[in-house]
Amino acid sequence: MTDQSHEQHDLASDIFSDFEFKQPSTEPKEFKPWHKPRKQFVRREQLSALLLRLYERRDSWEPLRYLGLPGTDLIDLRYLHKQLCQDNDRALRFLGFNTEAKPNNPADVELNISFDEVRQLANVDPQSLVLNDDFRQIGNEKSLAWKRTQKLGPFDVVNIDLCDGLAADPPQKHGSVYDALAQLMAFQFRNPNPWLLLVATRIGRGKFDADAEQQIVKLFKENVDTCEGFAETCEQYLELDARSIDPATCSESDHLKLMIAAIGKWLSALVKAPGPSRVELASTHGYRVYQGAAQEDLISLAFRVEPVIMAPPNALSPTPPISEDECATAKAILRRSTRRVDVDTILKQDPQVLEQSIKETEQLLEQARYDPTAYRAWLASLAHADNG
Repeated sequence: MTDQSHEQHDLASDIFSDFEFKQPSTEPKEFKPWHKPRKQFVRREQLSALLLRLYERRDSWEPLRYLGLPGTDLIDLRYLHKQLCQDNDRALRFLGFNTEAKPNNPADVELNISFDEVRQLANVDPQSLVLNDDFRQIGNEKSLAWKRTQKLGPFDVVNIDLCDGLAADPPQKHGSVYDALAQLMAFQFRNPNPWLLLVATRIGRGKFDADAEQQIVKLFKENVDTCEGFAETCEQYLELDARSIDPATCSESDHLKLMIAAIGKWLSALVKAPGPSRVELASTHGYRVYQGAAQEDLISLAFRVEPVIMAPPNALSPTPPISEDECATAKAILRRSTRRVDVDTILKQDPQVLEQSIKETEQLLEQARYDPTAYRAWLASLAHADNG
């Protein structure tokens, strides 16, 4: 075996363990909560819509470079390939992280079959990978996750959908999600083109690590103290008293508005930390994971990031250029956060939009070897259980 063959074998082992391809099981696959039509609505109206806008003026030879946390069915990748690559002769290059698909786990088989299916689609970069690894490993400079991130990026879309919530890790934890995000944002600063950051997280009391929540709210409060007009903007658009609000005692509605704004402020600061960038909260979508919730408890935030090239004003006497106005960004996030889309309400009130989301989900699930004829019966059973 040549050195190159050894390297390819080692890489395959790192990614897929000692997987031996098997034909899909004849047993029907079970539908999961993330197969509900609301997920497709967000996928279409937020992720795909923003990416299509991002690529309006880009040549077809420029690939779509994606980093995310796909499930075992790789539904997001299948959909984005269809929307942006299939008819435009655009390459798709992706890096995914999946902790569910461990060796000897049925999910491992499903992931590898899905990966093989997606990899065989036209214009999928053969370097594309899905690692059986935790996204948090990007923060470890010695890890395979970080090495592959460097090789395949920087990315045009970073899509972080953490089931346990974005701020569930203690800040002092070694190898936390915060370390990974900081490392990834520093790397993304190398991207010369506008790009998207999407973050989906649970929001509600008990969904955050207490110390993490305190630090995120502290950043929000710093804007109250240092940014002229920030508190007034908060009162005008969010109807919150930014100076006195306490996340531990405020109403659930106020807590949601506060944390969306505070997380938006935190993430925009994190993106800007490596160097000047313009950060815009482009879209906010939410829906209810817990059916008894009075309001949305899962929020998907989408940021558009545009690098800013800033030369010193005097090349013979260089001084740091004036950075983007952080206070202006923070106030803009407050205003844009009020445009939150309640996905559950839209799907309930608009039968045509619901039907479109169901049909698109059926098609995607069929590609992933689900029984499309059973999908509507599954949805009906959920509706019956909710009404019962």
